[in-house]
Amino acid sequence: MRKYKLTGDNIDTVIGNVRLPSETNSRNETSVSNILEDVRKEGDSAIIQYTLKYDNFRLHNKSIRVSRREIAQAHKKVSKAQILALLTLKKNIENVEGRTLKRLHWRSKANDMSIEQIAVPIQSVGCYVPGGEASYPSTLLMTAVPAKIAGVPRIVVTTPPKKLTPLLLVAADLAGVSEIYRIGGVQAIAALAYGTGTIRPVEKIVGPGNSYVTTAKILVSNRVGIDMPAGPTESIIYADKKVDPKRIALDLIAQAEHSFDAVCGLITLSTELACAVEKELSDLMNSVERNDIITKSLNEKGFIILVSSVDQVSDFVNKFAPEHLEIISDNPNQIIKHINNVGVIIINAPCVITDYYAGVNHVLPTGGYAKMRSGLTALDYVKIMRTVKASNPSIIRAFPTIKAFAASEGLPNHMKAIEYMIDKSE
Repeated sequence: MRKYKLTGDNIDTVIGNVRLPSETNSRNETSVSNILEDVRKEGDSAIIQYTLKYDNFRLHNKSIRVSRREIAQAHKKVSKAQILALLTLKKNIENVEGRTLKRLHWRSKANDMSIEQIAVPIQSVGCYVPGGEASYPSTLLMTAVPAKIAGVPRIVVTTPPKKLTPLLLVAADLAGVSEIYRIGGVQAIAALAYGTGTIRPVEKIVGPGNSYVTTAKILVSNRVGIDMPAGPTESIIYADKKVDPKRIALDLIAQAEHSFDAVCGLITLSTELACAVEKELSDLMNSVERNDIITKSLNEKGFIILVSSVDQVSDFVNKFAPEHLEIISDNPNQIIKHINNVGVIIINAPCVITDYYAGVNHVLPTGGYAKMRSGLTALDYVKIMRTVKASNPSIIRAFPTIKAFAASEGLPNHMKAIEYMIDKSE
């Protein structure tokens, strides 16, 4: 792992060293643009071509969409324990997102004018479930369940064909997904955005992916809505000197196993703890599963940062804006009260609690986007619609204010529209 000592004037340099490269670059953009254009023009034939090229999987027109028979068969191939896990996570997501949506509905009445706000679901969403080094039924639930709670009538899932496991199909069925397609990568984003002979386009695309998928989402965002550029995992652990170093090492390993380009690191005031964690990682590395991914990830992207004060911790976190911030401390509030930019904060528990159980979404902003937006929620699947009902007395009361604004902004007809109604009512 890379090691840095934070000083008052090197924070930007350290962040530049540990941060992943930009989600887009010119080489990525050119190749992604070519695939998007091919799918836009050629539809299913381009999807079949690129799936064979990049996934080494042969599709035909009728096998792009997963059939109801395949879904029924998938239910026979999963265990009761797996079903229970899916249902538990689904229930927890529903609890969190249901509470979120409930607060959006309100009515207000004042000055003889009533205002009502409701949340209206978008009509279709495409949930991209990545493949990479694993299959992710949890991500399927994280993207599809909030859409169902929000009332989206058409929920589409795409995922690379070789990652379309029975458990993923069952998760989609339990989540109420409308359509499932065995396509991944840029070609999946193109199909969701432009449509093909088999796939109708959607109004919004959500879900994480690699740099190519992220670039594709950005490039089609002038045509469809997207959630955010959600790229490879980022996890920062802050720990004080009293923490068990093996616990930290296991947390880092757990996040590093996501992919080769996961960014995982420890920030601490304790040199002793930093050295102890490094030793634990060295001791564990040869015996852990998925050793090749974890070793590459931690060696190339992992880091340990030593700081001299708690203020430096919050300064670093706010400028880095990580996907996850895990705080292991007897006094977590001394950090939390100064944190503004982070996808999710986990206190005295491993990140996996939010990956698989809590119901807080694990589709989170990466690459510094936590400075400007939150993680995926049911709010990403709705539009706010407001209705204003104004009585004649309220219109009369509003006239002086409207007249002043209309005059100052040089829009006299704004005033006359109100003035006519007042004159007519007298």
